Amino acid sequence: MIADKRENFGLRAGKGMLWWLAGEVICIIFNLCMLVFMIKFMAFKVFTAVASSIIVNGLFINFAYNCAVRDRNLVKYHRLPHDPVMSLKIALTAPLPMYAMWIMLLLSKLGVIKDIFNYYIWGNIQTLAWIDLFTSIRTIDGLSWAGLFGLLVIVLAAPVSIILTYECTFREFDIKAWLFYGKK
Repeated sequence: MIADKRENFGLRAGKGMLWWLAGEVICIIFNLCMLVFMIKFMAFKVFTAVASSIIVNGLFINFAYNCAVRDRNLVKYHRLPHDPVMSLKIALTAPLPMYAMWIMLLLSKLGVIKDIFNYYIWGNIQTLAWIDLFTSIRTIDGLSWAGLFGLLVIVLAAPVSIILTYECTFREFDIKAWLFYGKK
């Protein structure tokens, strides 16, 4: 389907949050399936942590790719003006629940609000295996400051992947040719 007008940004932001929700549901199922193995073997914790991050960020990459293709076609074939900050807009809105939960976790660590560490884990289930690698305590006191900022790195991987995917796709940059053949 070729669209000849821009998508409403509120609708696009809502779609991005639905991609986040889909990633959470998939990660819940995946983590529950891997739970028995994660308890017994450290290698499965590492595998589950990396795989969960790939699942969530992969869905964000798919979302950014679809948005970029649509926008590129609008600019290229329908001569609509390019929005140069669209990648930043979708990178700020699609993972918005992740940002909000991390800020609440920070406020909990600072003592401003009560301990929400368990709720954070359920709201960002892709971080479960990462957290299990460093602490088995499910209270905010068991989470170190380094662990808190490690979780921030995991959260910030989403906007980075969204921006890179959108910009490379919109500009028709062939990553495969660049990586394997050294061509642009």
